[in-house]
Amino acid sequence: MDPLSAGDDFRYLARTEVNQLLDNYEEQMASLAEIRRRLDSLRIQARSTDGTIEVSVDSAGVVTEIKLEPAAMRNKPEDLARKLTEVIREAAMHAEKHTAEAVAPVSDIVDPLPDLPDLLPGAPSLRNPVPPEDDPEDAAPTR
Repeated sequence: MDPLSAGDDFRYLARTEVNQLLDNYEEQMASLAEIRRRLDSLRIQARSTDGTIEVSVDSAGVVTEIKLEPAAMRNKPEDLARKLTEVIREAAMHAEKHTAEAVAPVSDIVDPLPDLPDLLPGAPSLRNPVPPEDDPEDAAPTR
């Protein structure tokens, strides 16, 4: 086998692999963008058991709207506050569940990709960006 031909084969295979990685990357980025769009538009509602309070939250569980029926205002302030807190917690809990379901496919997208140290030895990991803490005894100066 001619050494020049072997080099051409290697370059062809490397170029093919890089192109395949780029194609996969573009598909995965489109999938991630769709997940992001769904999360941005996600709104979860919860209602009090008596139906007088309704709360809407976004995908992060942040309150976006509170609706109070006139009957809710007949409650003592502490009862109204307690009911509001309960409904907000319920909505936030449902938002957390829906968000977890929406982002579950991200691991399917990310797991097959090589991590940075796989491509560049010694580079920091993108999967585990926080390096393990050094043992304090190791860091202490010795005398």
